[in-house]
Amino acid sequence: MFKERLLTPGPTIIPQKVLQAMELPMLHHRSEVFKKELKKACEGLRWLLSWDNDPLFLACSGTGAMEASLLNVCKPGDTIITVNGGVFGGRWSKIAERLQLKAHEITVEWGCPVTEEQVREAVTKNPDARAFCIQHSETSTTVLHPVEKIVREVKRLAPHILTLVDGISACATAPVPGDPSVVDIFIAGSQKALMLPPGLSVVALSARAWKAVEETPRRSLYFDFLLERKSLASGETSWTPASTLIVGLNAAIEMFREEGLEAMYKRHLTLSRMCHAGMRALGCELLAADAPCPSVTGFIPPQSIDADKLRTETRTNYGVRLAGGQGLFKGKIVRIGHMGFVDPFDAITGVSAIGLTMNKLGASVDVGAAVSAMMKELQS
Repeated sequence: MFKERLLTPGPTIIPQKVLQAMELPMLHHRSEVFKKELKKACEGLRWLLSWDNDPLFLACSGTGAMEASLLNVCKPGDTIITVNGGVFGGRWSKIAERLQLKAHEITVEWGCPVTEEQVREAVTKNPDARAFCIQHSETSTTVLHPVEKIVREVKRLAPHILTLVDGISACATAPVPGDPSVVDIFIAGSQKALMLPPGLSVVALSARAWKAVEETPRRSLYFDFLLERKSLASGETSWTPASTLIVGLNAAIEMFREEGLEAMYKRHLTLSRMCHAGMRALGCELLAADAPCPSVTGFIPPQSIDADKLRTETRTNYGVRLAGGQGLFKGKIVRIGHMGFVDPFDAITGVSAIGLTMNKLGASVDVGAAVSAMMKELQS
């Protein structure tokens, strides 16, 4: 008998405190009680994101928020610059194609961060670009892009270009890369380190982004940011919100406040270092070793072990659920999610289960050495 441990990069483990908040009787989304919850969520997110105005709440996945953001600041024919270094970076260009935008891609080798030189070249070649789009954490390759340096460089070269940051898998694991002076739109999603079920996205806009929204012809009803801002001013959302998730978000933010932002970021860095140390001790090749994101660790198993079989056997025998590769990495890598409600002993359990499974599949690894390496990182 064992309990399942969800160590995937989304959805993630939901704390009991958050579950209990969401189990309370359903609130009507036009009631005064829910208006108080919505106001509380706005205040909490301004604190969490270090933002100077209220964010918008969309009842959709992160991809919906990405599309909504481009819909509201770009018109057909506009050029955008995208950083394509993985599945989610490539998604900006797919959205652009559907919205009749021209995407200039900065192609980045999977597992590597984008460089300032690549960005300078792209901006120089596209000085009239409307927007620059990037992931903070590229979950599919486990890379943390140096976004703060990048967006500041974009603004230095072309202050008029809007900077859009997908922070879905980085929010609450690493500081927001900049503030509304350099980041124009920041996107977060519920099912990652915010410790909620899928279905809620958050979009924070700078004053510059709001001006762009006002100047852009409206092409969507459901994703009309101006309607959302107007509704939010009266304490509501334009359409039926993910109200239960917003109530849960307030419980999650209370937990973040109790832990403290610096402690929360430090915990995620520690988890990342622990998982890297443990997987190195098991003889695995690490992804993004020079630019690891604090929310997920990716590794390539030894050649004798099939990545997908490793995941299946680890889940079947030890109850640890891991994620596989996507796109170019499909069937080649394994990813350990350690964001949100994860502590060092969850990570130790996960890596130990991987090591035990590797031995079952014919490898000869020292699981004790992996645990020792992780404990050394924990105590450092």
